[in-house]
Amino acid sequence: MHNPTRDTDGYEPPGTVVDISIDDSPFLIDSATAAIEEAGLHIVTEVHAVLGVVRAPDGSLVDFTPARGAERRESVQHYLLEERLEPDRMADLERRLARVLADVQAAVGDFHPMQQIVERMKEVARDGGPRYSPAVIAEAEEFLDWLLDLNFIFLGYREYVITEVDGERCLSVVPGSGLGLLRDTSTSQFADPVPVDSLPEDVQTRYADGFLVTITKTNRISTVHRPVRMDYIGVRMIDDDGVVVGEARLIGLFTSRAYMLEAASIPILAGKMEQVLEEDDLIEGSHDHKAMVQIFNSFPKDELWSMSVDDLRRSIHALQAAEQRERVRLFVNPDLLERSVSLMVVMPRERFSAALRRRLQRLFLERFEGSNVDYQLSLGEGGPARIHFTVWVAGGAVPGVPFDELQQEVIELSRTWKDRLAEVASERFENAAALVDRWADRMPEYYRSSTRLEIAAGDIAMLDRLVEGEPMVAVGIQNDGHPSESLSRLAVYSQGGKRELSEILPVLEALGLRVVEEVPTRVLGDGTDILIHDFGVRAPGGGLLDVAGCGDRVAEAVTAVLEFGAEFDSLDRLITASSLTREDVAVLRAYRTYWRRVRPRFTNIYMNDALVEHPHLAELLLEFFRERFDPARSGERADEIRTAIVEGLDGVRSLDQDRILRSLLELMEATVRTNAFRPDRIGLSFKIRSRDVPDMVEPFPLFEIFVYHPDIEGIHLRGGLVSRGGLRWSYRMEDYRTEVLGLMKAQRTKNAI
Repeated sequence: MHNPTRDTDGYEPPGTVVDISIDDSPFLIDSATAAIEEAGLHIVTEVHAVLGVVRAPDGSLVDFTPARGAERRESVQHYLLEERLEPDRMADLERRLARVLADVQAAVGDFHPMQQIVERMKEVARDGGPRYSPAVIAEAEEFLDWLLDLNFIFLGYREYVITEVDGERCLSVVPGSGLGLLRDTSTSQFADPVPVDSLPEDVQTRYADGFLVTITKTNRISTVHRPVRMDYIGVRMIDDDGVVVGEARLIGLFTSRAYMLEAASIPILAGKMEQVLEEDDLIEGSHDHKAMVQIFNSFPKDELWSMSVDDLRRSIHALQAAEQRERVRLFVNPDLLERSVSLMVVMPRERFSAALRRRLQRLFLERFEGSNVDYQLSLGEGGPARIHFTVWVAGGAVPGVPFDELQQEVIELSRTWKDRLAEVASERFENAAALVDRWADRMPEYYRSSTRLEIAAGDIAMLDRLVEGEPMVAVGIQNDGHPSESLSRLAVYSQGGKRELSEILPVLEALGLRVVEEVPTRVLGDGTDILIHDFGVRAPGGGLLDVAGCGDRVAEAVTAVLEFGAEFDSLDRLITASSLTREDVAVLRAYRTYWRRVRPRFTNIYMNDALVEHPHLAELLLEFFRERFDPARSGERADEIRTAIVEGLDGVRSLDQDRILRSLLELMEATVRTNAFRPDRIGLSFKIRSRDVPDMVEPFPLFEIFVYHPDIEGIHLRGGLVSRGGLRWSYRMEDYRTEVLGLMKAQRTKNAI
């Protein structure tokens, strides 16, 4: 193991080089690569070959020969790591690899003796007659023979006995019984006799009760072949009185072939299944028989080994009930040796997701104080999803976790986005169930993962309103008080596809809203093209909009522009800054426009700013207008409101703004009547007494009628109570009143002559 340099080696790779040369045997490559990766290192290049070699007695290389037929073959391995290691890390890696390769040699070197030891284990099983039935013993022998049929990788073997020492029953390893990884019996914690009473309760239970053959997992991770917990197979030694007096223990790994076999075809497991079927009195070939066999075969084999027939039967029945009810269920099965706990979560398959599986893993790891957790997913052609978890507990017994609490946590975690949306929506809408059924499944995954449920509930309600009515556009506003960035969400729901941002953004900015972001969402399915333009906005002064105060008025204003082409400009800021509606603002806009036709002294923007900076006075102006002209009012409060406006003008610091606001008041006083309160109107019109209009130049008409609509304006000037004239189309957009005034003067002159 070294870090090559160009000066000494002729090349200089970016990472450390690891070279291994060892007598060829199985499991070398996968064991070495696993050891390197377990050290947290990444292999960039891996090259290996098997060579025939001739070596001198001192170990020096003499010659290479073809690998086939060679008396000695060596595995030559070359690894280039991603990073260059410091000397201490290289030393740690070298020690790790030496230990792993030694384990491989020990396991492979004793492979044949360990296969032969199976006969010894069968003999131990046959001696169990005083405690176990002939059928159980025969099944154990069949299982041990099954191991030899390429179903098990033998890695280690030892025997343990219980003997009397100074009047105490003590457990000790049988000297010289070790093979493979367990060859050195002196390293066992039972190399010297240990009183049974001093052992942990689970170990005492193991030697007192249970199956003739115990199959479980070790705490130790295999260093050979694949880095997983090794499989533990123990056969109890029984004396003539039926008392457990020891154990023949085999460790290794079940092969991939073994895991691929149906559980019902494996000795011991086949016996368990047969007992379950027999106790339920199921007829072979019947529907219930097939269903039970299918469920049995879907269980992880590691769980089936350790489960009793009664526990297995209860679990299968509970699974069948869960399938029928389509509910979430939890099953917990502690390991016999108290090293792990097995959990199975059953749920409707549409609820399962990889994200949910990860959340469940974290939950079980935390609640059982585990060191790590394994899982296996079972998804058949139909029926529920089943996720099997094994939580490995390091150092001590499995913590006691109340089942009801844990199951409730699992149910809560497994609730789908649709479930949670339905709960939130039910607090706001009477028809929540119908809304969720109609729209939840049509929302794309990215929307579900990024949109808060409160916002989504409002969205589906607005979508329903959109498709149930005639409009092509609907607008909804909600506050999203997320701690990271509080924004109001103004959503435009549009039928017929995506709208251009240049169509929407000016409308929002005219309202004084500060647009931070836009998140488009295309609603799936149903053959309609519906899009949500979701804008994150801030109120004019920053922060959240007062949705309760102005939300409906803002939504109505945006809808009117996008759906009906209503007029908008910066005067619409009054909708967010005051209590005025879009119709109220339209009245002020009409008066502003008329006054500019009389004396274009101030620009529209300048006049808009004057009103927006004094929203209270704008509200009083509209209140004064209503009091004078709304047929539903008496008009008695007009003087009172006018006084309040005049007093308010005293607080306006800018002379220009004072002039603008005072002039609007005078324009309203000069107005004789209006159509503003007719429900069938399509525009606004004011009959105005001309001599009372501020800044009106002489000669002025007796009356003038101003007609205002976003698409067209008109003015009728009358020199007397009885007048004659006609319609005239003008292209003088800004001063058409001057043109009409000139015509009126000419007519007056004619009349005088």
